[in-house]
Amino acid sequence: MNKCIFLKEGKCSKYGTDCIYWKECADYKESKNEASKHYSAEPILEYGEKINCPTIGIAGGKGNGKTYDILRHYLKERIEKKRILRLLRRYRESISPKALQNYCRAQRQNLINYSAGEYNDFQYYQNRFFMVRRNDSGEILHKEQTAFMHCSALNSVEAFTGADEGDCSAIFYDEFLSREKELPDEFYNLMIFHNNCTRNRTDHYTPLILVGNTVTRNSSLITNFGVDLYSMKKGEITVVKNSKKEPTIVFEFCTDAPVMKEAAKTYYDRFENDRIKMIYKGDWTVSNYPMLPKQEIDNAFQIASIKIIAPSNSALLFSFMRTGDNLFGYVCRFEDDDTPHLCTMINKTYIFKKPNYINYLPNRGIFKTFSRLIYTKNVYFDSMETGEYFRDFLKNLTGASQLISVYK
Repeated sequence: MNKCIFLKEGKCSKYGTDCIYWKECADYKESKNEASKHYSAEPILEYGEKINCPTIGIAGGKGNGKTYDILRHYLKERIEKKRILRLLRRYRESISPKALQNYCRAQRQNLINYSAGEYNDFQYYQNRFFMVRRNDSGEILHKEQTAFMHCSALNSVEAFTGADEGDCSAIFYDEFLSREKELPDEFYNLMIFHNNCTRNRTDHYTPLILVGNTVTRNSSLITNFGVDLYSMKKGEITVVKNSKKEPTIVFEFCTDAPVMKEAAKTYYDRFENDRIKMIYKGDWTVSNYPMLPKQEIDNAFQIASIKIIAPSNSALLFSFMRTGDNLFGYVCRFEDDDTPHLCTMINKTYIFKKPNYINYLPNRGIFKTFSRLIYTKNVYFDSMETGEYFRDFLKNLTGASQLISVYK
């Protein structure tokens, strides 16, 4: 966003500090035109509040402005209503100062506009962002006493303890869709976190907002909310209701923003690579890689296993597992201390067989059994990332062109 040419040290030299004409400025109009190229969260946020829906979900392509516009909306609400935004990520390392530095950097001009120049920057301190006023040398002249945004990680004990942070505007769970494992009991822990943030306050609307890129539709968290991502189309908004016809979540699969289409023409669509369609088309980049709880793997009997070398040189372990009469495959990252049972090595194009181990498997054929488990969708993964590596391996395996269709 361009800075107003009349704004000097937070004051408008043309109209004064309390400018009522700034919406007529050419620079403001230009910034509005620029904003129209990105996704706007206003409609879904207003609709969620209108129907008093406790949870709002948004999924869409990377870089279309979802996170930016959520923060912009609640920054404006902070100025007006003095409420704190609770930002939530899944893992502790994702809320480090380095990981979070860009969250508020892009909001500086919005901060100047919304605060009429009272604040012009943010300060990060102990997982919190404060609105501050800096001089030209970067020294802080004025700082708000309470934070604009408090950042937490769902896998950290700090997410479930601590003092009351004050009146909360929303809980913003960013990047809830991930290639990595979801946390055990994530839905339950998310509800606990919401309760701790709101402290049972019901005097104003305090939504839980889930925002994610189109990296995977296979999410046990969103399934617990009753949303079927596989059936949703771009531009669709679905409302899930309980048995009493009360809305529990309103979810939007947002359309491609104009800025994404422009970038696609310039950069990405020339590669014709389906794995980067999330960036330039907002398409789902990861297929259905079903994951299995660790306790189920621990209770299964491992018949045999194969070490796989994926094209990226990532080593995977494909294990043939049995629970009762059920035979299934389980794929995980290969660790140096893993000892594959009756191991055979598979590389990009060949399968090397060793004697004797065939008798341990049905159909007396390792590749036949391997293929059947994939075709019948009886292969499970330890993470979405492992699923992608496995898919890459199949794409480069001679004679496996039909197998890859399972993961499209």
